[in-house]
Amino acid sequence: MQRRSLLLATASLAATAPRARAQTAEWPNRPVRLIVPFPPGGPSDIFARLLAPLYSAALHQPVVVENRAGGGGVTGTDAAAKATPDGYVLAITNGGSLVISPHVSGNVPYRVPEDFTLLSVVSRVPEALVAHPRLGLRTLPELVARAKREPGKLNIGTAGAAGISHLAAELLRVQAGVEIVVVPYRGAAPAVTDLVAGNIDLLFADLPVLLPQLRGGAMVALAMASGQRSPSLPEVSTTGEAGYPDLLADNWYAVVGPARLPEPVVARLSAVLRQASQDPALRAAFQAQGAEAVFTTPAEFTALVARESEKWRRIAESAGIRTD
Repeated sequence: MQRRSLLLATASLAATAPRARAQTAEWPNRPVRLIVPFPPGGPSDIFARLLAPLYSAALHQPVVVENRAGGGGVTGTDAAAKATPDGYVLAITNGGSLVISPHVSGNVPYRVPEDFTLLSVVSRVPEALVAHPRLGLRTLPELVARAKREPGKLNIGTAGAAGISHLAAELLRVQAGVEIVVVPYRGAAPAVTDLVAGNIDLLFADLPVLLPQLRGGAMVALAMASGQRSPSLPEVSTTGEAGYPDLLADNWYAVVGPARLPEPVVARLSAVLRQASQDPALRAAFQAQGAEAVFTTPAEFTALVARESEKWRRIAESAGIRTD
């Protein structure tokens, strides 16, 4: 009886395998959903809508951008993790949802990297340190000197609590050895508004949300917390050039899918992502946003997640940052 059951099971698997291979070979044969875990208008949404037409043209199927905001990016990212692993639901999320949120909250419903297929980083964005013009500061060393003369008198806003800009501000305090009051906001928009109004002194945020105000003179860029200068503001020094090589806080945005995506689907998506990253029009559009179009292999992406996760875990724990 057991032998008969084994034979029947083997026959069933043999019959199913060709159908599974055929479905994979036909992928995609219907629209692909690209979840953005944030509201419309933010960096993830902008990058997704710039990328979707290129993905659609390469896959010969519509790629539909779907905003699923909530939980600082966790809700939409979780939706991608829990989707059927067939390649029809992906997400473009930020680094914070993958390498910071799991360390500052006990309510993150997914595990990284176990619950995901990590496909590629698609955009890199530096965190910019900016100041209100009334301070008369122009560089990071000038800020550090001022903060040491006046400990506790300066404050710095961040584009959200327990996100990358918040941890970047804490990293600044540690690396520079200064007392600056950190003021987390609920998002970049209210923080920018308060800085322009002079209600706060300094701000750490993604460069794209600051560019209009920087170009209009409403704020002054002191440094880029990045390993290289931004093509959008090439005159602004990096934190390394200012003497703080470990004050690095590049934000990044990446395409992920649920765990166990079929290997042929992963290979096809990787080829599409690589091709899109090399498109001249897309690269120019990203640069106009203060971002860089990039591509990483799944292996490179996995290694980046491991490094960044450990880095931000240490910083969050040393600063005692929690959201629950």
